[in-house]
Amino acid sequence: MKMVYMFPLLMVILCNTGYHLIMKSLPNNTNPFLGLAATYGAAFIGSILIFLLTRHTIFAQDNGNVCPMNYLLGLVLIGVEGGYILMYQAGWQISKASVVSSIVLTVILFILGSTIFKEMITMDKAVGMIFCIIGIMFMNR
Repeated sequence: MKMVYMFPLLMVILCNTGYHLIMKSLPNNTNPFLGLAATYGAAFIGSILIFLLTRHTIFAQDNGNVCPMNYLLGLVLIGVEGGYILMYQAGWQISKASVVSSIVLTVILFILGSTIFKEMITMDKAVGMIFCIIGIMFMNR
């Protein structure tokens, strides 16, 4: 497989691992949304630096435009990040929080993918969804 295909997957896996370790380690005495402001400040600076370093590489697809969806994504991320912080502060185990939320999200995206984006529903995918739901039941026993 080409590196341009695998690199993003490895990046997501490695960064998500660090993400959940850091999220679980955040102190409970800080307002989660004030902490997110600091987090997004660091993400802003890091994103600008990475953009400057990669704008002339095979990963760059810069056409000079930022679309309204970029701003909407920023607003949605507040809920994702804040939700994980609040889950961990409420006592969710690191071994369950991401798995349960990811499985539920997978089922939701399966339905949305087939209805909105007309993605094909196959028997294998349907069986996979059933296993996802069974997995949630086992994770929460």
